[in-house]
Amino acid sequence: MSRLNAVRNPRRTGATAGALMISLSLVGAIAVLAASLTTSINRDVDTTFGADYVLTGNGQQPIGHEVTAKVRAIPGIQAVTRQRYAVAHLGGFQLVLAGVDAATIDQAVKPHYIAGSTADVADGKVMVDETTAKADGLRTGSSVQLHFLNGNVGTLTVGAISKPPAGAGKDGGSWEASMDTLTKYAPEAQDFTLYLNTASDADKKQVQTALDTAMAGYPQVTVQSQEDYKNQITGQVNTVLYLVYALLALAILIAVLGVINTLALSVVERTREIGLLRAVGTSRRQIGRMIRLESVLIAVHGALLGLGLGLAWGIAGQKVLTLYGITALSIPWTTILAVLAGSALAGLAAAVLPAMKAARTQVLTAIATAWTGPRPSAGR
Repeated sequence: MSRLNAVRNPRRTGATAGALMISLSLVGAIAVLAASLTTSINRDVDTTFGADYVLTGNGQQPIGHEVTAKVRAIPGIQAVTRQRYAVAHLGGFQLVLAGVDAATIDQAVKPHYIAGSTADVADGKVMVDETTAKADGLRTGSSVQLHFLNGNVGTLTVGAISKPPAGAGKDGGSWEASMDTLTKYAPEAQDFTLYLNTASDADKKQVQTALDTAMAGYPQVTVQSQEDYKNQITGQVNTVLYLVYALLALAILIAVLGVINTLALSVVERTREIGLLRAVGTSRRQIGRMIRLESVLIAVHGALLGLGLGLAWGIAGQKVLTLYGITALSIPWTTILAVLAGSALAGLAAAVLPAMKAARTQVLTAIATAWTGPRPSAGR
């Protein structure tokens, strides 16, 4: 009877389920994109981030040579890879040239090359990412003339081309040289990032404690483990995700109010029918159950359509955004099932007042009420 009541007025039922469908389709699409982005970030960090710890300056401040010296003295630290930056211009366009310790950079960030290798960078040549190389028509052996802010001009040879960094999209812009090369043209540049690799037999807890102690007097420096680094990036994604979910929750609330309104109208229209059901022996509990099941059917119907549509949108969106770092498709089945279960509970909650009103209907008064619902078709 609940199913028949739900399809009795298909236009109104469809409009009610449609509001819920639209809201949950957005939830499903965003959940897929967020899960895919998080999975992509974790996979990229695992494959390209080899350091155990990374030290960065807060607010893009330089770390300073004193911090570098203190870190090198900590027992258990096997390799310290410095990274500096200098602003330069190429053909009127500004770029940032990174200087790294070429001897240990492979341990720190595991660069992936299309052409050339770290040995070419160590030999005084420059590395660019594949996107930049294609945009500027560069290949290994090409010469570039960089104008630095201090007035120095350097003519460098492209020695290596790397895969674009994760999330770089179509813009590219990754330029890298050895520390000696950068110091030659920008001697004033300071360390901005330190990548630390610990020895295989080192106690990670002791190293972490020693790092925290050594950096206690340097509030401008942030110490992060590899796991902290992941959490920082995914935390930014989650913050935006929670804001979007909060906005969508308002839309879902409006959809639930639509379900309540539909059921209330349905109960009013079927007052005489409910009275007849009570007269032939239907209990108040059965009447209330019928209304609740009708509400759950409407809510689950809208949820299934919305989540199915949202999954399709999310998968399509992930394919489109592959160039922007979302390279892995991940479907959060736990979230999807939780939303579906939540929709059923929302349907139950929406039916509380209409079910109570229907169950409390007086039999004689209801039978005497004129029929206000849709007329049955001639064949029924």
